[in-house]
Amino acid sequence: METIGPKITIITVSRNSEQFLAETIESIINQTYQNIQYIIIDGASTDSTVDIIRKYSANIDIWISEPDTGMYDAMNKGLARASGDYILILNSDDLLENSNTIKSVVEMLGDERPPYFYGDMIKFIGHKYRKVKLFPTTFIQLLLSTHCTFIHHSSFFISSKLNETLRGYNSSFKNVSDYDYILRALKAAKNKGKHLNIFISKFRIHEQSTYITAEERIYNERQKILTESGYFKQSYLKRKFFYYTSWIYYKMINMGNSYKSIER
Repeated sequence: METIGPKITIITVSRNSEQFLAETIESIINQTYQNIQYIIIDGASTDSTVDIIRKYSANIDIWISEPDTGMYDAMNKGLARASGDYILILNSDDLLENSNTIKSVVEMLGDERPPYFYGDMIKFIGHKYRKVKLFPTTFIQLLLSTHCTFIHHSSFFISSKLNETLRGYNSSFKNVSDYDYILRALKAAKNKGKHLNIFISKFRIHEQSTYITAEERIYNERQKILTESGYFKQSYLKRKFFYYTSWIYYKMINMGNSYKSIER
């Protein structure tokens, strides 16, 4: 008899996501790994998003559509309903890399149960994609890099136990609370997580992407997160050393990984 691995909860939050949501849902419900709980939290969409959710409702464990105060408020609603051993947030315009992704991740974990783990990701825009390799990253490296680039939200799995200690996302941040959340996770777990050498998610870049439409707000929120996380308490030399060494290494391991055309 096949041993059942850890239960994985995947949460998708949506708001007027009719353009890409069906692709996201299908990338999850078509996984070959069976022990998955799938949750969709919709923010009272006014387009055809809810109709799309209903179409796939037989394959969705929990879904609601109601007003919220933003995507991180919606994520917290999903976390409150999660029953998995590990939780992944996959946004309504992103995809899992392929139908065997979760199965491959669980096989790579084996008997290990780290407080969090994460893998690599693929950025894509239109019909072009770029593979992005990541690496084992500590709290101080992520903090002093001043960005969440080295651990991408869409390929980050957190244990339910660690998530409980964090008390979810800080919904006062409207754009980059994922950076705050992951920083707090690494600090609370004392960097005892794991990087898996596998492409987990496909991160879609498009005109409505938060990272394109909210650059000034993102900068201001990031500065507040850096302050609250102790960035400015680190010495100037330490900040510069970790910033440049981490970014140079990131650039080196991704050298040559330029955008390529998707085979159709």
